[in-house]
Amino acid sequence: MAETYVKEVETKSYSKEVLVDFYKTMAKIRKFDENLIKLMAEGKVSGFYHSGIGSEGLSAGSIRQNLRDEDYIYYNHRGCNQKIAKGVPLSKIYGDFLGTIEGTTRGLGAGIVHSADPARGVLGQAGTIGSQLGLSVGTAYTSKLTGSDQVTVVYFGDGAASREMLHGSLNWAGLYKLPIIYICENNEYAISCHVSETHSVKENIADWADGYGIPNCVVDGNDVLLMHEVVKEAVERAKRGEGPTFIEAQTFRHRGHFEGDPYDYVDVEILQNWKDTKDPITNFAAKLMLDKVVTEEDLENINKEIDAEIAEAIQKAEAAPLPNPERIYEGLFA
Repeated sequence: MAETYVKEVETKSYSKEVLVDFYKTMAKIRKFDENLIKLMAEGKVSGFYHSGIGSEGLSAGSIRQNLRDEDYIYYNHRGCNQKIAKGVPLSKIYGDFLGTIEGTTRGLGAGIVHSADPARGVLGQAGTIGSQLGLSVGTAYTSKLTGSDQVTVVYFGDGAASREMLHGSLNWAGLYKLPIIYICENNEYAISCHVSETHSVKENIADWADGYGIPNCVVDGNDVLLMHEVVKEAVERAKRGEGPTFIEAQTFRHRGHFEGDPYDYVDVEILQNWKDTKDPITNFAAKLMLDKVVTEEDLENINKEIDAEIAEAIQKAEAAPLPNPERIYEGLFA
């Protein structure tokens, strides 16, 4: 049975620089998201977008200060959160959504599902829900075979957890003690289906890892410092050759499954309670001010800097040209 990860984490355990980095990362993720939604409303972005508003602490905490460029991640449906936390330039991500050559795929991407930045260890997702779970075993196995200390982190939702790919992946990772960390972003809904309607295990998704001999836990995914601590321990385990870890991070999305989803299957009071009491950015900002790490003016200046950075990134992505017809043949082999 998975236990809830509980640890006394005080801001004094971190430097001011690190704490501010956590806040900046979460604020940047939120503002990126809000501005992308505006671009969609203006008709500049085609296709779907799956907003990650409400779960910024999960990605910022797990990636910042824990993973290097050479460590691999496979993101989930709300993967812009993870890509930004890993350091992919904002203009590159906006470029992918706008279809310009500024994007990571130089015009071939279609937003979140087909975007990658191998130089920063962002290896993308996969063609179907949850199939990144199989790919992630491949990179983790490579690290083990070559003797490198590279760690693979794979993100997936509670919906993807119900697919058979998870179990095949866990079995292989457990058998060979691969340096891989599974992070299940449990926001309770697979599109409109509540987790209680799609999983036979009614306690925790992390309980499934017991069957493969993999250490596991449940953690408050909205607490950026707790997320950092639990993933830090998992990374250290992996680097010591002790194998995989399964982390179920509990959170809640503030918007529908995709932009345009009316989100009418969620009780309004429950959603409002999450926004009012469990917003990762609001709560962390309050903690930083209470502990006198920063002032309200400091946070205002940080947010102004981020606004300027995002405006510049959008301008750069929009100014880049669309790919020429020959671009489609690049990377193909006869």
